[in-house]
Amino acid sequence: MVWTPPRAAYLAGVSATSNVEAGRRYGIPVAGTVAHSFVQAFPNEMESFRCLAELFPQTTLLVDTYDTIAGVRTVVDLAKSMKSTFKVQAIRLDSGDLLELSRQSRQLLDEGGLQHVQIFASGGLDEWSIEGLLRAGAPINAFGVGTDMMVSPDAAALDIAYKLTEYAGFGRMKLSANKVTLPGRKQAFRHIRNGAAVGDTIGRSYEDLSGRRLLAPVMTGGRRISARKSLAALVDETRIRVCELPPALRALERAAPPYSIHISSDLADHETQTRRRLAASRLFPHQPPKPQYLC
Repeated sequence: MVWTPPRAAYLAGVSATSNVEAGRRYGIPVAGTVAHSFVQAFPNEMESFRCLAELFPQTTLLVDTYDTIAGVRTVVDLAKSMKSTFKVQAIRLDSGDLLELSRQSRQLLDEGGLQHVQIFASGGLDEWSIEGLLRAGAPINAFGVGTDMMVSPDAAALDIAYKLTEYAGFGRMKLSANKVTLPGRKQAFRHIRNGAAVGDTIGRSYEDLSGRRLLAPVMTGGRRISARKSLAALVDETRIRVCELPPALRALERAAPPYSIHISSDLADHETQTRRRLAASRLFPHQPPKPQYLC
């Protein structure tokens, strides 16, 4: 559903959404600017900017419909004519060389006495382009990401598939190349040192290893057994958990060295036993299966 991706994005740290239905359903802060068609519907930019600034004083003005720099100059002229009634918070850049345009825009705004007016950038942005702009020192205060957040073109399909890990009291595995699974019911334990995660251990579900348990039952017998948390609580919890991760894991580049993940000795033994049992069943495929293996 179109309002569920904004919820996931908000949990991950996005500050607001332009999807008003997501805002209504989940209480996510709603923010956005007008479309280019709004500007085009007026005889000129000045009239469209003035109308919007009067209707929504703390608005963001879209300046790139015709010529970005000319649009910024129009904003400065509008501020001079409106004087104390000018409450516009930001301008929006939506195309072109965002680095150079943001620098020129910042200079024009500052020279016009509009140091308080921020710069908002959008237009086909993703994590890489945003990181490049920030690294280059672009004077951009906020970014709007649409398509590349909702569609995720770098990994358009979330590759998750159901795999059987236990059946009839026995561990089950998939052994094909690059797709090996661990058998049995499991629990993951996160190790924290000085407030930061330093590694995880995957063990069997009954083990009580050091570290914080990462898995907890939510439903049993088709019924929810844990209390439903508010979206605000989930956002706070997610932020804390993400901040625990090493900076290298939160960067765009591949972490070096990689994050440490180990399996417990009990799980390693269970994997070895399961492999042996599967190997034996393949060596003697025509033997009648034991009753506990029957589906």
